[in-house]
Amino acid sequence: MKKLLLASILLFSINATAQSNIATVKKIQGLYIFSDNEPISDYIVFGEISISTQDAQNDVDIKSSLGHYQAVRDFLIKKTRISNSLADGIILSLVDGGTDKAIIIKFKDNTTNKDYAKVNRQKGLYTFIDCEPLSKYQNLGSVSFKNTLSFSSNQYGGVKDVLIKKSLKEYNGANGIILQLSRGSNTGDAILIKE
Repeated sequence: MKKLLLASILLFSINATAQSNIATVKKIQGLYIFSDNEPISDYIVFGEISISTQDAQNDVDIKSSLGHYQAVRDFLIKKTRISNSLADGIILSLVDGGTDKAIIIKFKDNTTNKDYAKVNRQKGLYTFIDCEPLSKYQNLGSVSFKNTLSFSSNQYGGVKDVLIKKSLKEYNGANGIILQLSRGSNTGDAILIKE
């Protein structure tokens, strides 16, 4: 029985590293951040937090950035830290023009690979934000998007869509994109993940 269990774990580990949609997520301010991806390891949901209209109007960073990803993410991290000091991470749900929220999670005891996530595919590209592919990959080139004075175009969905479209147009062989979104610069690296 023990040999069978060990073989199953080893087989899962090998399969997990061979999949194009597996990523290692970053820990930011002490929390694992899952955005456009979901943890592979078992977790418990502690609750949900959201950004109210009042939060968006009162938070200087969110207001001045017109709802940019980095400002929204950092606000949700801060709000999580205040509401639940035992949290291991958050799963972001960002809606352009809607209510941005996060599910607060705690990994189950003896959980390994807390930083592994299954990444979503959008318009044919695996989308990596605040994470990197676990598999080896080739960087094909970069694309960029400048912040505008428009509220909707600075939000995560709008910026992500522009960068994905540019990657598909400029880098024909790409099967993934690594997004780096900060208030001063929104870029994406078009990548070819080796399977």
